[in-house]
Amino acid sequence: MVAGEVTSEQTPILDCRVVVERGSFDLDAEVVVKPGEIVAVMGPNGAGKTTLLEALIGWLPMSAGWILLDGQTIEAPGEDEITQTHQREIGMVFQDGLLFPHLNVRRNIEFGGEVSESNVRALLAALEIEDLKENRPQELSAGQRQRVALARTLATEPKLVLLDEPLAALDVSGRARARKLIGKVLRDTSAGALFATHDPADAFALADKILVLEAGRVTQYAAPDQIRTRPATEWVAGLIGWNYFEAMGEGAVVTLPNGTEIATALGDLDGPVAVTINPTAVALYLTQPTGSPRNCWTCQVESIEFLSDVARVSLTGPFNLSADITKSAVNELGIKSGSEVWASLKATEVSVQTLADE
Repeated sequence: MVAGEVTSEQTPILDCRVVVERGSFDLDAEVVVKPGEIVAVMGPNGAGKTTLLEALIGWLPMSAGWILLDGQTIEAPGEDEITQTHQREIGMVFQDGLLFPHLNVRRNIEFGGEVSESNVRALLAALEIEDLKENRPQELSAGQRQRVALARTLATEPKLVLLDEPLAALDVSGRARARKLIGKVLRDTSAGALFATHDPADAFALADKILVLEAGRVTQYAAPDQIRTRPATEWVAGLIGWNYFEAMGEGAVVTLPNGTEIATALGDLDGPVAVTINPTAVALYLTQPTGSPRNCWTCQVESIEFLSDVARVSLTGPFNLSADITKSAVNELGIKSGSEVWASLKATEVSVQTLADE
């Protein structure tokens, strides 16, 4: 399965292959979520993130595949009777919370269904909204409303929680606080969670795994550290700010479409490959560096963007390349847009992944 292995001792909360056809767009994605696991769903606009969530909750018909919730089939087109949305033990948290304006916080939470008083009290305390229980939604901040919406969903003790851009409406400080509280509460339950987001900060801070959807297909499903260090596609590389190229590998060298060669630390390359380079691994010099590094090119500075003490230097030359250096290094080199520099890269810093030969 795309989503990886699950031990025989642990039944996944969610085990599914979702196939949905919507006009010219089709989604075909396999996902496995373990108990207590938080999975972020990322991808460009139109990749199928919301389609996946809506199919799981039963709002969109599947044309093929299966959905197993805690080992029980709730949908498998052509094989089993479909379990209706209200019977799926799946909770959904929307971007805007969808709270009832005429009910206070406590009543909104209790509206989700049969909930225990002790569970409501525990959620109020865990999400730090206990002092707001008599307030109406219009008296709350965006972050507080999202915490109430999550509490309402969790109060019914669902086996799986779906969240669609739950932090999109929050400001920076509100996101950080909500992220921390939501992550803690989700992990304290045995439910699994699947949340769609456009924000990599939310995904990397909250998720145990990140599922990347592109054009309706899973292109990477891995732990955040692997996403950071081994992006599988150009979109993922762009998301985390890495350089990405597709090339042909032969021996220890990869050759870009324009003929530029990049030396690697490998020796058995043979065929199509994806090359990723961390911008922090690219060193810049005003003159050709000594020692004859295997990868060294003359380039022109296209632009320099600063983020705190880091400068992202965009380069043009044999190929486009980004380098991250310190602000002080920019001042020491005296470079600006239009400056000529030498870019150097160690062969050991070139990450190569084999691509399927078309």
